[in-house]
Amino acid sequence: MGAKLVKFFELAKEEGGLSAQMRLAMATGISTVKASSEADTPEVLAKFKAAFKEITGKDAGIA
Repeated sequence: MGAKLVKFFELAKEEGGLSAQMRLAMATGISTVKASSEADTPEVLAKFKAAFKEITGKDAGIA
């Protein structure tokens, strides 16, 4: 569970460091710790995709 959400946080760290990870957590309402236990539902993934794009300006490439 949450493997894709964890990947979003990893990519955010690569793109913008801890600051980007924190912004992603704030935008989605899901922390890095909670991400591993959350379900990768289409709704949550859509929220993460939109937040990641807004924060980094890039598509995460996670389906």
